[in-house]
Amino acid sequence: MLIENCRIVSNESIKVDVFKMEIYCPSMLTIASAGQFLHLRISDSYDPLLRRPLSICSLDTQKGLIVLLYKVIGKGTELLSKKRMGDIVNVIGPLGKGFPIYKDKKTAIIGGGIGIAPLLELSKHLNYPDIYLGFKNDVFLIEDFKGYSRTFYLYTEDGSDGEKGFPTNMFFHNIDKYEIVYTCGPKAMIATVKDICEENNVECYISMEEKMGCGIGACLTCSCKTNNKGKYKKVCIDGPVFNSKEVVFHD
Repeated sequence: MLIENCRIVSNESIKVDVFKMEIYCPSMLTIASAGQFLHLRISDSYDPLLRRPLSICSLDTQKGLIVLLYKVIGKGTELLSKKRMGDIVNVIGPLGKGFPIYKDKKTAIIGGGIGIAPLLELSKHLNYPDIYLGFKNDVFLIEDFKGYSRTFYLYTEDGSDGEKGFPTNMFFHNIDKYEIVYTCGPKAMIATVKDICEENNVECYISMEEKMGCGIGACLTCSCKTNNKGKYKKVCIDGPVFNSKEVVFHD
């Protein structure tokens, strides 16, 4: 883990309220892996007080860039969206545990909405997984994912792009093809993926998205319930990636 002032190379809107930020941080990049996250200080003042956790979307080792993807949903991300090329942002990272990589297994990736962020870097390290992505309407980073997929499935709730519906439907029909599954997205989606995988004895890894305070395990803001006698784990240091059998979504 490092604490550094990193220079913003670009911070562009790619869809309504969705931004892709590139930061120059070569020393942090060399120790980062798919599934980890960075903790960004948004302002030089104490408003907002807390940093914002952003998943590592992609690593560009040639240019020394870390690519982040985020959605504007509150004051912190609104302020972040105003930052421009050349601005400096204080970053703690890389934090958390990333995805285990299985290159010799038949794998699938299934993501939804802004939750696709940590799955792009992961897709680079697998042996052409099947990729299922779902969005409400506006889609993004589709061509990036297609380049790393064996078979690519795209769904939107309104049918404006790809097939109409949810990626979990086709994933359910194809589950017997896979040995390892990776997922991140809305809780309802990853809970469904978890159930499908466990009912079919397929190993599944979930990247959890929770609100965070410190990002280093000192507070309990991001605690999630586990199967270990009701005990809780901290998403920031025990995750954000968990084996699906570790975490509980339904009481």
